Amino acid sequence: MNALRGRRIAIIGAGKMGQALIKGLLARGLSRRAVVAAESNAATRQAIRRRFRIAVTDDNVSAVRHADVVMLAVKPQQFREVIGELAPHLRGKQLVISIAAGITLRWLEQRLPRVPLIRVMPNLPATVGCGFAAVATGRRATARHRAIALAIFGAVGEVAELPERSFDAMTAVSGSGPAYVLFLVQAWQEAARTLGLSDAVAHRAIQATLRGSVTLLEESREPAASLIAKVASKGGTTEAALKQLARRRVAAHFAEALQAAAKRSKELAWS
Repeated sequence: MNALRGRRIAIIGAGKMGQALIKGLLARGLSRRAVVAAESNAATRQAIRRRFRIAVTDDNVSAVRHADVVMLAVKPQQFREVIGELAPHLRGKQLVISIAAGITLRWLEQRLPRVPLIRVMPNLPATVGCGFAAVATGRRATARHRAIALAIFGAVGEVAELPERSFDAMTAVSGSGPAYVLFLVQAWQEAARTLGLSDAVAHRAIQATLRGSVTLLEESREPAASLIAKVASKGGTTEAALKQLARRRVAAHFAEALQAAAKRSKELAWS
């Protein structure tokens, strides 16, 4: 957090991701006086004041006026209007970070040519402090700017600096990733029901198994294939299940699903 010392951060668009960042930054020790949020929804502004006790406004321009870092966390459909409003007021000494899906650095640099820019792709688990964010830097961004972005998103999870050309792949792997896990959980619960387990017991068992498997993967430092072999005894129950998944080509279909997500990400990008 040293990279953020003495810096004022304006968060434009304080929805779920904006609030996750506020929560993470305050939990890491950033002063409440160092954060200002701009949010158009009156009920959300009131909730933010109560929850975080920071300055909140409905005026985007006033929010960025004294900021060192401007976080653009508005929805893509609002982005063009917000950029048009803020562009005349942003200065070359300010760092602008965008988390809007599909908005490329090229598109941003055409509209903010004198401003250092960083594009970040977070994912939903950032809202519970367990996210993964990909960070790509614009042409005017320096090592100092990168350190600021890494500190901000490190407050809500893990961060990797990548070239922007990798963002479509990261969208498929990480941005959309929570939905794959939750899809599996849903299918797992439905299958458990057909085996006669109650929803309550299945829910607890599946959540505990997921947590335990992730912890095992992290702490053992072994590849997934090695851990699978430890669970799947020859001729046993796990092997029977894995053979059925192989027959159904589940791994191949999963790869096709990620390819479809990456393709759609490329189609939706603003360049």
